[in-house]
Amino acid sequence: MLGTSLPEYAFIRTSITLLQLIAPFSFICVAYLIAAPPATTWQAWLGAYAVVEVLFYVLIYLPRRSLLQKPAVHPDIHTREHRRILFQRCSDHLAVSDHLSGWFLSADFKRDNVVDWLLWALFSSTRDNCLVEWEDELEEYISMVEAITGRNLEPGYNAGAQCMRLTIDSVPMLHRPFIWYLIVGLVDTFTSFCLWRQGFHHYDDGNLMASFPMRPSYVISRRSPVAKLPYWYRPHRSSTKLPVLFLHGIGIGLYPYMPFFEEFNALHPDIGILAIEFLSISMHITSPPFSSTEICTAISQILDDLGLGRVVVFSHSYGTVITAQMLHSHLSLRIAAILFADPIPFLLHLPDVAYNFVYRQARSANEWQLWYFASRDPDISRTLSRHFFWSENILWKEDLVGKPVAVWLSGKDQVVNSEQVRKYLTEEEIASDHWAKNRLEVHYDPDLDHATVFDTKGRRKRLLDVLDRFVTYPGQRN
Repeated sequence: MLGTSLPEYAFIRTSITLLQLIAPFSFICVAYLIAAPPATTWQAWLGAYAVVEVLFYVLIYLPRRSLLQKPAVHPDIHTREHRRILFQRCSDHLAVSDHLSGWFLSADFKRDNVVDWLLWALFSSTRDNCLVEWEDELEEYISMVEAITGRNLEPGYNAGAQCMRLTIDSVPMLHRPFIWYLIVGLVDTFTSFCLWRQGFHHYDDGNLMASFPMRPSYVISRRSPVAKLPYWYRPHRSSTKLPVLFLHGIGIGLYPYMPFFEEFNALHPDIGILAIEFLSISMHITSPPFSSTEICTAISQILDDLGLGRVVVFSHSYGTVITAQMLHSHLSLRIAAILFADPIPFLLHLPDVAYNFVYRQARSANEWQLWYFASRDPDISRTLSRHFFWSENILWKEDLVGKPVAVWLSGKDQVVNSEQVRKYLTEEEIASDHWAKNRLEVHYDPDLDHATVFDTKGRRKRLLDVLDRFVTYPGQRN
């Protein structure tokens, strides 16, 4: 992750501009070469490349831009009692500072703005689909909102105070040129080679057309019991230690974690690592992500196929969402310990994650990097805007009871409100670099941004030390 310096800002803005100019340049180039056929070899090659980019834009990007806007298929609506308890549980934190108004584009929201927000957040619905039997319940929540804000909501609707409705609003995306996906393919190839050198085996369902760019790892893949969920596995050989299940975050797949894997392998050459690949958040053109039920079922099948019982889960960023889904399912019994890095699920009812990742206008270099290369990637945006449901991804402290859990927080995290999460987990006003109580520990570095803990050997060592304790924790054997 970039920092906030002026040279980094110039670099990222230049890189984004060059990538965005490829498509219009290609259209101009093709038009020019039609009017004046190429006279030299280099013009012919340039023209051929421009034709590829034009066809990719017209035949791939434009149809998918419409396809990815399809409405979300929301989970089943909870019971009234469940909704009431959920809202009451969230209201304590919404009452702090401007957390409630943060869900709206302006603090001058009115009664109907709040109704829109409540219909999305608790009913996965809109005003057009509002049922009569919900009206009394909505009145109850509106009264609670008025109590939180300390004012009576003015009747009507303020168009300038629209609420953020992640799974109902349009899916924001920007075109990626064909050459960008070639770069992603090269990084994918390099990552595959590094993992193979470290003793990992690749597993897939053998469908070469499952994603673009096509992946060279198919050549060495073993058959997976699950379709559309590839993974790498380094065999587990220890009878006294636990294997690790690794769940990566949004970005370019497993590439950023290569140094960490290498250092962990050197520390524990006999411990197996199962690293699942989520292509829908890895800058590929691919199928939609699994639902929470489907992903938990798939992970269970993979663990069974590999003969793994209980595992230590190490998850980063979006991978912590999958961990939350596992904790809410039957897989919770197979989780011996958890290491969260830059976690998303805690205090997910606050507006920070949705705003910072999807709705914020980028300003600094690190924000521009996140905005273009993650937030506006078509498949990543589709995953967040059509398959991310806050009520099934949120985690509470109570969900962690009974397991050793460590949470890594970066003080300057541009995605997560890490200070609020730290206070929630520790109940301490003053931050410390390490806090521990009742098998829960929180590690905090005030100077790091999201994902930068993986950037240096010294930072990674803090994660390695925690994982080293968890895989050898007494009483946690399979």
